[in-house]
Amino acid sequence: MLTEINCQVIKPNDITLPLKDGAMLLSDVIELGPHGTSFNKPVTVQMQYSSTSSGGAMEAVVLVTEDRSQWSELKTTDLSENKLAVSVDHFSTFAVISRPKQDTFPVSTEEHTLTSSTQPAVQISFPKQSVTTPTQVTVQVQEVPKRAVEDMKAKDQSSCGLVSTSPIVSVETDSDSAVQFLKPVTVRVPHPKRYMDIQHELPNKRLKVMSYEKGTEDWIDETDTSNPRESEELVEFEVSHCTRWIVIIVTDDFDDPKEFGPIPLKLCRWLQSRDVQFILLQRKLNANEFVIECTLEEDAERKHAALLRKGYKGPVPTGSVKLFEGQKVEIGLLGNVSIAPFSPKPQITFHSQRSNRLQMQVIALKAKDHPGLDGKGDTSFFALPRIEVPREKEQHVRAAIAKKGNKAVECPKPELLCQIPIHVSYETPKVASEHGAAASKGLEKYFYFVKEEVSTDWGDLAIHLGFKWADIRNIARRNPDDKSCCFDLLCEWQKREGDAATMEVLMEALSEAELQSVVDGFRTKFPDVEQQGERE
Repeated sequence: MLTEINCQVIKPNDITLPLKDGAMLLSDVIELGPHGTSFNKPVTVQMQYSSTSSGGAMEAVVLVTEDRSQWSELKTTDLSENKLAVSVDHFSTFAVISRPKQDTFPVSTEEHTLTSSTQPAVQISFPKQSVTTPTQVTVQVQEVPKRAVEDMKAKDQSSCGLVSTSPIVSVETDSDSAVQFLKPVTVRVPHPKRYMDIQHELPNKRLKVMSYEKGTEDWIDETDTSNPRESEELVEFEVSHCTRWIVIIVTDDFDDPKEFGPIPLKLCRWLQSRDVQFILLQRKLNANEFVIECTLEEDAERKHAALLRKGYKGPVPTGSVKLFEGQKVEIGLLGNVSIAPFSPKPQITFHSQRSNRLQMQVIALKAKDHPGLDGKGDTSFFALPRIEVPREKEQHVRAAIAKKGNKAVECPKPELLCQIPIHVSYETPKVASEHGAAASKGLEKYFYFVKEEVSTDWGDLAIHLGFKWADIRNIARRNPDDKSCCFDLLCEWQKREGDAATMEVLMEALSEAELQSVVDGFRTKFPDVEQQGERE
């Protein structure tokens, strides 16, 4: 039967993406609906994404979720430049991520050797009867650039005893439980000295085989149990189960295994992190409106200049700090300033390939002794802990807390990254204009469309149409719901601006408020909208 399909872009703050080491978000997160819509035949969903040039070592895949937290991978049916297509029988939420390429192999009970397609020097050799039944095995190789090791050593004194590493090799099966091999399996990796092109001799070096303990962030020294064997080109060692491995060379400066144990973890975090800067600017025409952007360091100056041209003012970007892909950053205000109640959650999720921008309204708090005092303080940026607790483990965590007598369980705390001063002028709220001003006849049909499409995001649109906190609060007080507020806002805007209230201005405001889907809807529903803007 005739079915109306809706599509919306989900803000990264509202989802949880499974970004493991080396993975990054490449596309918008798209929700197609209505939920529960199923099709008699499979339909094709095509996702656009920003490409990343990493040769054949990386691959783009489409992920799908029903609840915005538990994701699964979809098989790609068509691949072209910057586009992926998948086949589905119902609508959900989709995203494209990039990750180190995965090779999937069937492993039988016979002798078998697997070779990585991206790093042929990496091989996994299974002896006969090492598995009881044919098993599907996935091999993934994450390259470790020599430059990353050098940068980490230069900035982390505790890592300066690290000389070189192999790539990180992961071997997994479809089973959620740990698969134990009946016979030792041999893993071969490039020798760290050859892999990182170390030309000088290493008389005091020690070679270590490290494995990742699943479910934790710990890496364990398995040198004594894995029987490593070195040649000029390769290192091979024996393993008993599926996990991740890395071979490192350290100097004799490390006497205690506890000293070099954290090195693989630090390295993984370093590979996943990016140098970023924060931008905080204030709109010239509306001192209560602020834009916050978390951007890659190399893009900060350009994005800062672009915002200044759009009518913002404020300090230069912060100094450089490190964030990992998918890192959540919380924004807090100190002083007699506060985030307006209708503003979005003061949180940014950092993705290096996507826009990380937050619009918010800040108000000066009324002081008892000084009612007209301006708001002054600091904007603080906190990196939230990277804690992932699977749903099935949540019960065990609660039980552990209860066992400790409901006492606080020690856990990582938010880390203060940087601060920027903030200043907001205190303004006496204006008296609301008479409610119900009618829109001009030429724009009325568009106003009704915007009212239906924007709805709960009307506050964001108001900010970009130049309305101040006091005006928005008055509109909210005198209307029973969001759609009424939105229509009231548009009528008020048209009354204030007169002939300057044009479709061109409205569409630009919608775009700046990250409501591009409404702009696209205009062009589809009202083909004359572009000509309307040109005439005006």
